[in-house]
Amino acid sequence: MTLIELGFKIKELRQKRKWSQAKLEEYSGITKRTITKMENGFIDEVGIKKVETILNLLDMEFALRPKGRPKTLEELQAEHTV
Repeated sequence: MTLIELGFKIKELRQKRKWSQAKLEEYSGITKRTITKMENGFIDEVGIKKVETILNLLDMEFALRPKGRPKTLEELQAEHTV
């Protein structure tokens, strides 16, 4: 997943919860400006701790896997349930 894809996923997860950026700002303590940067793929300009905070609020976590490895069945299923 690229940083841009991660940003779009964060936006998608926020919208599924029917949270505005203002609401996410309230919950996370991270400014709307920073949340907008994340959602537009400018995560490289945002600290990883802030990304982790947002993901935690959205009930998601980082996961590492070898580059180029095909996704597991579990990973594919998780994509369709989020």
